[in-house]
Amino acid sequence: MEYNTGKKRRGVGASVLIACTAMAVVIGLFAGVILMNSTIQYRQPKAAEATAAPETLHAVLPEATVIPEATAVTEAEATEAPALTVTASPETAVTTEHANVSAGFAYEGQYTRAQVVELAAPSVVGIDGVFDITVSYWGMPQSYEQTGSGSGVILTADGYIATCAHVVDGAKKLTVTLNDDTSYEATIVGTDSRNDLAIIKIDAEGLTPAVLGDSDMLTVGEDVIAIGNPLGELRGTATSGIISAVKRSITVENTDMELIQTDAAISPGNSGGGLFNASGKLIGIVNAKVSDTSAEGLGFAIPVNSVVKEINDLLNYGYVTGRAALGVYTQNVSLTNGYGYFSFGGTRCVQITEVVAGSAAEAAGLKVGDLIMEVDGKTIGSNSDLSDAIAAYNAGDTASFTIRRGNERLTVSVTFGEYKPEN
Repeated sequence: MEYNTGKKRRGVGASVLIACTAMAVVIGLFAGVILMNSTIQYRQPKAAEATAAPETLHAVLPEATVIPEATAVTEAEATEAPALTVTASPETAVTTEHANVSAGFAYEGQYTRAQVVELAAPSVVGIDGVFDITVSYWGMPQSYEQTGSGSGVILTADGYIATCAHVVDGAKKLTVTLNDDTSYEATIVGTDSRNDLAIIKIDAEGLTPAVLGDSDMLTVGEDVIAIGNPLGELRGTATSGIISAVKRSITVENTDMELIQTDAAISPGNSGGGLFNASGKLIGIVNAKVSDTSAEGLGFAIPVNSVVKEINDLLNYGYVTGRAALGVYTQNVSLTNGYGYFSFGGTRCVQITEVVAGSAAEAAGLKVGDLIMEVDGKTIGSNSDLSDAIAAYNAGDTASFTIRRGNERLTVSVTFGEYKPEN
């Protein structure tokens, strides 16, 4: 079976699903969407015991929710960063000055599986969330609470924890339970849906942070251990396996990712937990598995080396810096031909419903009512297409937009701004 992407790719014979049970699909979608970020969040129910309503923090969802203009993080807020301790050798501890995670340490030795678990387990936590769910029955919205569970990995001794974005997005309450059964309420510091990452914080001291390994040094066949909170009930569970592939390109919930593949047992609730090498070092954050009755032992983790910048940015600023932002609200439209009941479908595109003041779109002269047809020659048929197109750029990059304004077809040059989330 091929993955459902824009181009065909040979893949495993099953769909790749998020391994956490914390998310749900919003049935009723609203009219507009702001393209202040270029990511598409992916959250779906993954098990009967836990689903949660997705939050449209800075997602682009087809026919979806309008998101208010973002507010920049101030310099004062950005400098209040934690210190992250990593180990360069068994004898030498290095504390970074501005919470800058550093990957790429050499392996210092091999340990037994029991020793790896003893070293790593205190750095892995269970995460329980409470979410507001809104569903529509016969056009009537109904709301209720639902719970979901996942895992996390301690990054600093003072309570900064890494997990997956789909574990915490939309949560109105988060509870973290440590390896010693101590529980704390947690707050979300920042999320990055493009890489399925999130940083949360608990008010605690003297925790045991994970030691970062070098995911670029992994080889197929190497022993690994996954530690997490499967099913939201079996916190601290360790499963062993090998590295099955080091850079597996797959599509997880409509997002292309390059992940570590392992045959260590991964279950719903493991998302956000750690994948550790034979030296007890964190080399991956578990985030997905293949769910199919005909497939076994197909789990995936985010390589730590590939997200060092993103983790640092989330720790220091609460968002990932340098992402492109356009600054418009849009809706999906389909141009029709004919009259009334005799109309028939035409070109699909997106229509601008609002231009954010001070945005890149306003500076480029884009207006309400403009139809966006292409970005640098790439056809734009939906909000998702536009979001994907913007994701290819960084703040400060310039792209050529082909638009339709009334009966005119125009080309507009847009220099992207930087995406910053709401406070």
